[in-house]
Amino acid sequence: MLISQIKEKQLTDELIDRLLYQGIEDTGERADCILVLGSTKASNYRVPKAVQAYKDGRAGKIMLCGGVIREYPEGAATEAEHMEKTALALGVSKEDIILENSSENTIENILFALIELQRAFWLNKVKRVLLVTTACHMRRSLSIARYLFPAHISVIPCPANDTYTRRDNWMTTPEGIMRAKSESMNLIRCVQNGVFPDFEI
Repeated sequence: MLISQIKEKQLTDELIDRLLYQGIEDTGERADCILVLGSTKASNYRVPKAVQAYKDGRAGKIMLCGGVIREYPEGAATEAEHMEKTALALGVSKEDIILENSSENTIENILFALIELQRAFWLNKVKRVLLVTTACHMRRSLSIARYLFPAHISVIPCPANDTYTRRDNWMTTPEGIMRAKSESMNLIRCVQNGVFPDFEI
């Protein structure tokens, strides 16, 4: 079934599972950089996953993406700035952190990350990046990145589990169901709007 042909009323648990989670595996490969996409709670779930990959020696640099300014208990900060505090507290060296401090959504996370990769490495020298976001958000993020990144750069998914939208529990709570259905529709709309090419699921 093509993504573009799916209607909201067709979104069964089985189809949502296929849409958001099926076939997305972390290969365990090393990369030139770890990209962490921003969100309100990215410091809670995404940053620890990225830091573990960094400590495991899978990449020597972590890029934290997100220019949206939010109010945190410690005060106002961009998503990237807040993630940086968490990464530093978890033991990442400041010189190994790259801040992408301008983007305001997932597409911009990816586009602006390309600029920072160029500035930090030169894009022609980047062969592989590790993409960190929540498991529920990974299909759409990965599709955007693989479409917008140069063909010579491999994008490896490194999904992080949050509280409500893990593959094994999203269907067990109203919040998980709402978020999974919403993300499924975001994925479908992206294809319909030409954000990335249609594909079979």
